[in-house]
Amino acid sequence: MSSAKAALEQHEPVIRASSSHDAPAHADNSTANAARLAELERSVSMLQNRVKELEKDRSVGSELTQGSTDRPETLIPPLAPHLNSSKQETKLFGSTHWAHVFQEFHHLRGIRGMAIHEGGPRNEISKSLKEARTLRWKIKIWQKPHVLDPTPDLLGDLPPREVCDKLVQSYLRTMELIYNVLHVPSFKQEYEAFWLDPQSTSMGFLIKLLLIMSIGAIFYFKPGPANELHLPIRRWLHAAQWWLTGPTSRESATIRGLQVHCLLLLCRQAYAIDKWGNWNSAGSLLRLAISQGFHRDPKSFTRLSAFDAEMRRRIWATILELNVQLSIDAAMPPLISVDDYDTKPPSNLDDEDFDATSETLRSPKPKSQYTDSSIQVALMQSFSTRLCIARIINGCNREQSYEATLALGAELTETSKETVILFRGYLAQAAGRDNGPTLFHHRLLDTIIHRFLLNLYRPFTIKALHDPRFYLSRKLSINSALVMTSHGESSTNSDSKSQQSNQDFFRLCLSGAGLFKGYLSADVIVVIGLELITQIEEETSRQPTVPSAVTLDAVNKMAQAARAPLLQALERISDHLYQSMAAGIPSMKRYCLLRGIIAQVKAAHRDEQSIQAAIRQAFIDSGMDGWTPDSALASSLSSDFMMPDLGFDTLSFWDITPIDTTGFDASTLLKDYA
Repeated sequence: MSSAKAALEQHEPVIRASSSHDAPAHADNSTANAARLAELERSVSMLQNRVKELEKDRSVGSELTQGSTDRPETLIPPLAPHLNSSKQETKLFGSTHWAHVFQEFHHLRGIRGMAIHEGGPRNEISKSLKEARTLRWKIKIWQKPHVLDPTPDLLGDLPPREVCDKLVQSYLRTMELIYNVLHVPSFKQEYEAFWLDPQSTSMGFLIKLLLIMSIGAIFYFKPGPANELHLPIRRWLHAAQWWLTGPTSRESATIRGLQVHCLLLLCRQAYAIDKWGNWNSAGSLLRLAISQGFHRDPKSFTRLSAFDAEMRRRIWATILELNVQLSIDAAMPPLISVDDYDTKPPSNLDDEDFDATSETLRSPKPKSQYTDSSIQVALMQSFSTRLCIARIINGCNREQSYEATLALGAELTETSKETVILFRGYLAQAAGRDNGPTLFHHRLLDTIIHRFLLNLYRPFTIKALHDPRFYLSRKLSINSALVMTSHGESSTNSDSKSQQSNQDFFRLCLSGAGLFKGYLSADVIVVIGLELITQIEEETSRQPTVPSAVTLDAVNKMAQAARAPLLQALERISDHLYQSMAAGIPSMKRYCLLRGIIAQVKAAHRDEQSIQAAIRQAFIDSGMDGWTPDSALASSLSSDFMMPDLGFDTLSFWDITPIDTTGFDASTLLKDYA
């Protein structure tokens, strides 16, 4: 970050947020050069003023740590936060809460404390307080709206125990290792108790279990037709949303409520459900966590157990990760900065290293030693850099510095290299673990990093089409896109674990949205497509006016050979998108866009009229591909999230949306990409 900030203070190229058509000035006289120099000086001055403003925003916190020689007597430490925690709910009393003043009413607090702790029938104060509290709860219950539960009898939706076991295990070996939400031994104890007496389970645990099974269903593999499960996943998601925000929402104001909220967001992303609303939901999750004090390090709350403290750090890390990733998906600011929290990252510990009875935590294991939280810890190492990137690219009215962009990109790339080295060691330590690291986790982590790089370089990639100063960003952008597409290739290893990892990643990309779309995302498609088209246009402009036919043919063949890897990557993405549409997963706009790009590239050396005709025909053909669902699909349209086995790398899916085959209009199909 320091290198990025230093770059801001130098004379450097910038992109103005207010204009998308700036071009470098080429002056032939001293007047034009002077005007250009003055414009650069003004730009640098604006950036320096912006840096000063940002530094002023942090001055209050920095003065408390650095001290002040002028007015040391006026500085006081902030009011210590107070955490009010119970089984029903958890609340943080911040600096503006009246409870801080109540601490000074010593006599009142003393009498109140005696009444609460003595609690005998002879104590009139205690009796009066209990009666008042009971009356208050009765009034609140009476005031609640009495509405029917939209998802009754959730227990009746459960598949047999052996299927539930496999779905839970599928989740634990995949997503849980990246987005730590559970303490697995504690969850397994609750899970076993649930099957002993399902009727007595709490609604919070049941909702959590249903979401875990929903996510695990994406990675669940069973030979033969997959639609035998008939999992009503949309109904389960609706039940989770109702539990979080309905009349019983107060019950979710606990750590369990935050776990359910995290799982709900992961599930909706994994099934591409309401992807545009997930950023809003992530903001609600962030605020709910802050209201429970998760943004303050547990050391601020002395009454917290070691178990609760570590779980709060893990869940806060997951909440931060979801917010920054969804801000990229929605192209919206993350609405949080590193100054808004002081919670430390999770410790590098196995779940078995602590439990609810632990008085203290063990010392964290070395970073090179794999534990159940190692992947989350490794991902958090790059969080501050990725958060800075998200704030810059989705910020409001901010000029983006080229040097600062390259510095941030280099910083994130270096962190990525360190993660790769760490992960090689983790894979070597995976033997003997039920839920160890796999290539699935490596691919997903690498996809996360390069998606941020792709978006960081995007403004300068567009500028590079007309300004050679930004050519490096164009190359870095295409490199990140190719890294992401490489994860769509099958592993050459034939062992069952590698094949399972391939299958897990392919399923998530085909089913998911946003970051989980991986190498099938529109971000990757447009970057590779733009690079291909730009290369062709550059080659055409460099060709001699009266070329030799033999020489020109040889040059074209060499150029086509150089472009072949890019075109092959797009063709592979096209094949996988076609399979996803055949499975009932909506990818029509993305598929149509891709087929149009491929058609333009293949027709590049024809005349303009032929190129346009090829693109039009590609739109029509891709539309027809989307109109015709697989014959095996028709028999399963009545099930909710059930996919037939289509024989594509033995993939099967559960999210079906009936395909609308009417009213196709190729001219409006790509309106979102205009």
